[in-house]
Amino acid sequence: GRGGLHEGYEHLTLDYFRPVFLLTSFKHVSDDEVSSYQAALEEKCHSQGQLLNLVYQCRAQTGNTTTTVLVGEIPNPHIVTESNGANKYIVQLGKHQNHGLFLDMANGRSWLESKCRSGDFSSVLNLFSYTCAFSVAACNGGADLVVNLDMSKGALKVGQRNHEINGVAKRA
Repeated sequence: GRGGLHEGYEHLTLDYFRPVFLLTSFKHVSDDEVSSYQAALEEKCHSQGQLLNLVYQCRAQTGNTTTTVLVGEIPNPHIVTESNGANKYIVQLGKHQNHGLFLDMANGRSWLESKCRSGDFSSVLNLFSYTCAFSVAACNGGADLVVNLDMSKGALKVGQRNHEINGVAKRA
């Protein structure tokens, strides 16, 4: 996909927001091509005894993102966990271009949590905090205080909900 590991698929990403797969295309693809990706995922899931929940998002045109549930359903609320279930995050796959959690930053959140747990960090300034995923990791790692700043009030509102479901609202 976009990481360049699979030639010919540079326009695609496939993410797993448990229990939903999100297939994103950054160029227009035919319905037949989307159906072939769906069939391949259905076969893989079936071979592992897993039901498929699949959302397709096309970001081919700036400002005109379309999102479709192809098969299955999106939980409501949809909460994804990290750190063996200790960190909980609200995601919204069907509503916006961005979903509330950047999966590729999981290692960074884990690193920050461990630094707070070891006592290296007791307070954190989280700039461009989006939905406060780093803040949740820092608080669950033992940070005494986290300050979150972002220009998007809507993202910060989701961040407040993330703090609440993790029981750390008083420290952030």
